Amino acid sequence: MDGTFGFENDFDQEYDDQIGSNSISSLRDGTLFLVDCSSSMFVRAEVEDKTLFEKCMKAIQNMYQQKIYGSDKDFLGIVFFGTEQNNTSEDFPHIYTLQELDQPSAERIKEIEQFSTNFDFKNFRQEYGNSNEYALNKVFWWCSNMFSLITQKLDTRRIMLFTRKDHPHENDKTLEKLAKNKSKDLYDVGIILEVVPVVLEGEKFDFSKFYADALMLSEEEIKLLPDPAENFEELEKTVRSKDHKRRPYTHLNLEFDNNLSISCSVFNLVRECSKPTKIKLDKKTNVETKTVTRRFNPDTGEILFASDTKLALDIFGKRIAFEQDEIKSIKRFGNPALRLIGFKDLKTIKPYMYVKPGHFLYPDEKSIEGSTTLFGALLQKCLEKEKFILCEMICRINTPPRLVALYPQQEEIEEKIQMIPPGFHVLYLPFADDIRQIDRMKIHKLLNCLRNVLINLSSNIAQKILKILLYKNFGSKLKLLL
Repeated sequence: MDGTFGFENDFDQEYDDQIGSNSISSLRDGTLFLVDCSSSMFVRAEVEDKTLFEKCMKAIQNMYQQKIYGSDKDFLGIVFFGTEQNNTSEDFPHIYTLQELDQPSAERIKEIEQFSTNFDFKNFRQEYGNSNEYALNKVFWWCSNMFSLITQKLDTRRIMLFTRKDHPHENDKTLEKLAKNKSKDLYDVGIILEVVPVVLEGEKFDFSKFYADALMLSEEEIKLLPDPAENFEELEKTVRSKDHKRRPYTHLNLEFDNNLSISCSVFNLVRECSKPTKIKLDKKTNVETKTVTRRFNPDTGEILFASDTKLALDIFGKRIAFEQDEIKSIKRFGNPALRLIGFKDLKTIKPYMYVKPGHFLYPDEKSIEGSTTLFGALLQKCLEKEKFILCEMICRINTPPRLVALYPQQEEIEEKIQMIPPGFHVLYLPFADDIRQIDRMKIHKLLNCLRNVLINLSSNIAQKILKILLYKNFGSKLKLLL
């Protein structure tokens, strides 16, 4: 398992719905498309009319168009490397920033079309040129600088590298070492590096030569990587899968005792697709308006601040006031966490215990080092012994605890593609009053009464239908007999 997979209750249901729909949709992602422009990218297969470079730009164009419909607040940018010209600085040669990180728009898509649809290689060589003298460590450094210029908070920062070369600095070990170190620096600052190999039909892309160390991939993870894209459909599918958001619903620690815990990411498998929130605009300027709420003293008209008001309850004719700290402490049941209670057989989980949609649990190695190893060992033992983990779960600070079952799931891989990820399903368990007590004897008597009524009704209907059919088909003969 690797850490790249890419999830409450009636007391606070409105709050959870608001968190699930508004906060997740308001988060922004930043993606920087890094395109290799060396001479090896401007070749085409015999049966195709587009070069590898044109395919990459077409896939990027489609991604821009999808972002406009689905995530128009995300930031996208395009950087060429391996060019003769550069518009950065003397310290970053052979790097050309085609588009700065910004929100997608129709004008930016039209600019990409000149490279994907009506591409002229001669004009490209005159304006940008080709060069194999680039340094990949400076390319990564420049991309990191571009992300640092963004003032808005980004949930994820991603670099998507399109290249045909599986060993970019084969003849220069110094540049190779600098590039690997810089790629690890990107990981340390929270920038995800994704490599999209683009090859001709029959070619191979060997990650073990360079990118296995740059991306910190193990031998097992390299074996599970899909084959490089040989046509545009495969390339577009690869880009879309790498850009797919696997954003966790929350992060919780699975606490075994006071001294041992691991960090886990909680993902939503199913979430209601809510309507976008309304945005109020000024009717004259069409500028977004802000809602300001103020409280006034009804007697004097004086503006009241938060410190001037208190919450109160009328109990037995007395009005009892509460401080804000007291209200917060009443709503708080403990710190958010998963606390282990015990283990039980999988057979004890019944279908009628379903209360609400659950979650999916996966280890989070970034928060607590070693979480993946212990999580994997725990999952393997639960699968072997056919047990689930009974836990107390507090998902957020202001939500009451719930009993949940961590149901283990085995990983399934078909043709180097992970079909089912390993992890635990978080199943909410019902309380005693959530399950109705049904009197089976009354139900049995009611069913017998209904059956008798239905039999009588069916026989009456059948007799009437039979009379109608006999009259229509044998009406004249029946009259003669009568």
